Amino acid sequence: DTRGHQHFRTALHIGPTDHNFHAAADGQLGGILKVYREWRIVGDLEWLRALWPKVKKSLGYCIETWDPDHRGILVEPHHNTYDIEFWGPNGMTTSFYLGALQAAIAMGRALGDDVSFYEKLKASGRDFVEKELYNGEYYFQKIEWKGLRVPDPVEANRTSPYCRRTPGIC
Repeated sequence: DTRGHQHFRTALHIGPTDHNFHAAADGQLGGILKVYREWRIVGDLEWLRALWPKVKKSLGYCIETWDPDHRGILVEPHHNTYDIEFWGPNGMTTSFYLGALQAAIAMGRALGDDVSFYEKLKASGRDFVEKELYNGEYYFQKIEWKGLRVPDPVEANRTSPYCRRTPGIC
């Protein structure tokens, strides 16, 4: 859509979608990687030039939605292929993010675009993943739900109509 959001479910009958559900972080970022892959296979710079504004819009949506503080990691809740939201940085979707940033750097350079913002995000994210999300054997998730731009889910649940009807549960 105009924000760069990509719908990841096919509407039946196949037609326009309303974009009223989450974007899937791994799918949307993976789409950027697919554009890079196709460009590298075919090598058609004019094809890439035609798609580049949409690629930037898509990546911009990802950055502003899941990394609004420009740390190079996905922190805000982000939907993914498991049909759940990850809260906080994790190796899985952040690796898609770093890959998409690297792809955007390569594509942007080929087109003569300034990619310094993407370079800073990638360097910052790579350092964070190596220092904060790797324990020497495994990559892991740091669950965060406080201090984000979305409401604290525990507090939001306490004020939900369900919790008001069943106070002993919430």
